[in-house]
Amino acid sequence: MKRMVLLFFSTLFFHLGASGQAIFKINQYNIIYTGDLMPVITLFTNYSFNKKLSITGYFYVNGYEKNSWGEGLAGLTYTPVTGISVGFLGGFQSNEQVLWRVSPIVILNKNRFSFFGAFEFGGQRYRWDAMGFYSIKWFKFGAEFIRYYQMYAAGPRIEFSFLKKQPITLFYSGLWDWTYGRYASMFGIYSTFGISPGAVLLDD
Repeated sequence: MKRMVLLFFSTLFFHLGASGQAIFKINQYNIIYTGDLMPVITLFTNYSFNKKLSITGYFYVNGYEKNSWGEGLAGLTYTPVTGISVGFLGGFQSNEQVLWRVSPIVILNKNRFSFFGAFEFGGQRYRWDAMGFYSIKWFKFGAEFIRYYQMYAAGPRIEFSFLKKQPITLFYSGLWDWTYGRYASMFGIYSTFGISPGAVLLDD
């Protein structure tokens, strides 16, 4: 039942964005932790009603064999002034003790500096992701902070983009988990389609 609800929710908001020529970002990355490989794919969509208000959708699927999980979220994002956006998303998840899930988000951009933060709650699966960058041409240098369940990890992150007409970005994060004293690495690729003025972008 949970999977059926999640599939319906994801399909509804994806087609809503597509019919309005919304932007969408496809992101595939992999986490290596304690010798295990955890593949993840995400989809972000955003449809702007005007320069201040947009509807946002975020979908996440974790293909880790030992603990697969997925979520589908949607909500509103508000941009009170250029460079500052805040939003609140809610939706459903699979393979958890509760069906619901919520996530406030914060996005900041000024000149070469940018910051993104998402803080997800629902059941025992806490998931926070915050990252800040300084951009130089095709490179972005920064750091990333993650909470997953009771694990806290942080470390440097670097991104490299190529192709002018449709940029593709490769990225790598080296994370130290200070909760359990272990190292984790994360690497992947993403691309954003249909970018328009005033669009709000998420990084993961």
